[in-house]
Parts: sequence; C-alpha cells; structure tokens
Amino acid sequence: MEQLLYWCDLIGIVVFAFTGVLAAGHKQMDLFGAVVLACVTATGGGTTRDMILNVPVFWLTDSYYLWIAAITGVVSFYVIRYLRVPMRLLMIADAAGLAVFVVIGTQKVLSLGYSPAIAIVMGVMTGTFGGLIRDLLCGDIPLLLRREIYATAALSGAAALVILDDIPVLPGEAVVAIAVLVTLSIRLAALRWNLSAPIARFRSE
Repeated sequence: MEQLLYWCDLIGIVVFAFTGVLAAGHKQMDLFGAVVLACVTATGGGTTRDMILNVPVFWLTDSYYLWIAAITGVVSFYVIRYLRVPMRLLMIADAAGLAVFVVIGTQKVLSLGYSPAIAIVMGVMTGTFGGLIRDLLCGDIPLLLRREIYATAALSGAAALVILDDIPVLPGEAVVAIAVLVTLSIRLAALRWNLSAPIARFRSE
C-alpha cells in the first residue's frame, strides 16, 4: 500500500509540474519561470499541508520529488515549444493531478492519526493549493475560487476515501482507486458539461 501511494505521489508531481509549465507557456514565461512554476505547482499543496501539521516537509526528506518536478519542468518546456498545446489539456491534466493529490494528502493525514474531518480538509488543501499558487503567480483567478466545480470534486474524493477507509472488507488499493475516480469523474464531468456552482450576486440599488 505504501509503495502504491508513493508512486501515485510521484505521478501527481509529474502531472502538476506539467500543468505549471503549460500555464507558464500561455503566459510566455522563459525556462526559469516555467521550472519555478512547475516546482511550485507540484509541491505547493503538500508543503502547505506539512507546515500546518508541523511535520517534515515531504520534499526536504525525499529530494526526488523536487528533482522530478524540475526535470519535468525542463522537458515539458521544450515539448510545448514545438507542439501546440490547447488550454483544455491544462484543465484535464490539472484534474488528474487534483485527484491524485487529494487522495494522497487525505491518506497521509489519516495515517498520522488525525480525525477524519482534519484529513478531509488537509486532503483538499493538498490537492488545490499547488494550483492556487500557480494561478496567482500567473495573474489568474485561481480555479479554487471560480464558479467551476473544483473544490467540490476535491471534497467529494477526500470524503469518499475517509468513508471507504472504515470498510474493513475493502483493500487499501481499492479505496485509493475509488477515491481517485470519484474526484476525477466529478471534475471531468464539470469540464465536459460546463457544470458550475452558484455564484455570489449582489442586487444593485
């Protein structure tokens, strides 16, 4: 189970680093800016989570995370220079990274002995804060704060993992897979059919 989570974590690093470079490309950043954005996007959520929980920051104890993010950033930078990459791909890649990181974050917090409510909050934070920092650095309104169904997908996946984790007959691998699919399905459905949450409106006098 630990090995599965570790590899899922690395996949999430690669996917989110790729979204950082895609965002940098749409803002016409140079190589340095793209790599910085890749690393921040890939590690931002987990770093925030670990700092709040006062545990060692994951990429300080295992530098492979940072190296993979940086290498992904460099490779992706040159790939998108020669290939036309639609903005839609950024959204789909972000959805995949969100699904993986939400589950990884929630599972890690549960393993540390925190309550299910804390695990859900930290899981959502793990999945969304990297993208939030990415969007802020790009001068965009973060996906987390838009009307799109984004945080709701993260919350649903984290809650699914917490609920399924209490069912003893389900193996851990199945719990992780189902939680990832819940998050990813809701996010992709929102993108496919333009689903959105109600927005705040103030009636003018």
